[in-house]
Amino acid sequence: MPELPEVETVKVFLNNNIINQKIFDIKVLNKKLRYEIPCDIRSAFNTSIISKISRRGKYLIFLFKNEKSLLIHLGMTGCFRISKEIMKRKHDHLMIDFGKKKLFFNDIRKFGFIKVYNSKEVLQSEHLRHIGPEPLGNDFNFEYIFNNKKNITTKSFLMNQKVIAGLGNIYCSEILYDSLISPKKNVKNLSDLEILRIVKSTKKILKIAISKGGSSIKNFNISDEVVGYFKNNLKVYGRENLGCKRCKNEKIKKIIQNGRSSFYCINCQL
Repeated sequence: MPELPEVETVKVFLNNNIINQKIFDIKVLNKKLRYEIPCDIRSAFNTSIISKISRRGKYLIFLFKNEKSLLIHLGMTGCFRISKEIMKRKHDHLMIDFGKKKLFFNDIRKFGFIKVYNSKEVLQSEHLRHIGPEPLGNDFNFEYIFNNKKNITTKSFLMNQKVIAGLGNIYCSEILYDSLISPKKNVKNLSDLEILRIVKSTKKILKIAISKGGSSIKNFNISDEVVGYFKNNLKVYGRENLGCKRCKNEKIKKIIQNGRSSFYCINCQL
């Protein structure tokens, strides 16, 4: 599933291409996603102009000048592409026609969704109102983790969207490796120094990933126009039984936690 760096990369790509563009038409090509694309989407946005595209966690928010918004989640395989022509592909679900440009939303596995909201209400929607602070923001700091210690593993803590917005398997594994902390360690047992390392590593890894355009792996690509290269920087994720790049003594181990894969070095991460 695309995580914060991938969604941020998509946001930047879209902001550079479709901001202040007038919509001439919207066509639902296949309404079946996690939730069906609303039938009123055309009437809600036709002839309107996109003023801004923002991100909250793993969600994209299209803000329009008519004070309506689209809340979009990419699911596992959702992606956008821009074309000068109406060239439909298999698994296309939505086309927004800007005249000289056409924006397509494609989702092979159909776990993504597109919902319509009033702009003033979108941040309080059922999807956004309970998620935690942005890890690159000032609210994610030593005091935040210290005051929110829970009796769960560090991996589960970082993965919980109600605690921290936007992290998933890839970046949780990389963050914990960088901070020298085991994904099995209980958050309540973290020392002050370890908390500081988690905060520092989180911001460091995410900034590097965003600068590399995120990770294009397996069946997820940022878009036709953008490829993420952070996969070349992965130190532990997907490296089961390969040598640890830090200590050189152990092979990376894969374990399952709450049904999700975790990768770590048993020698470096304590």
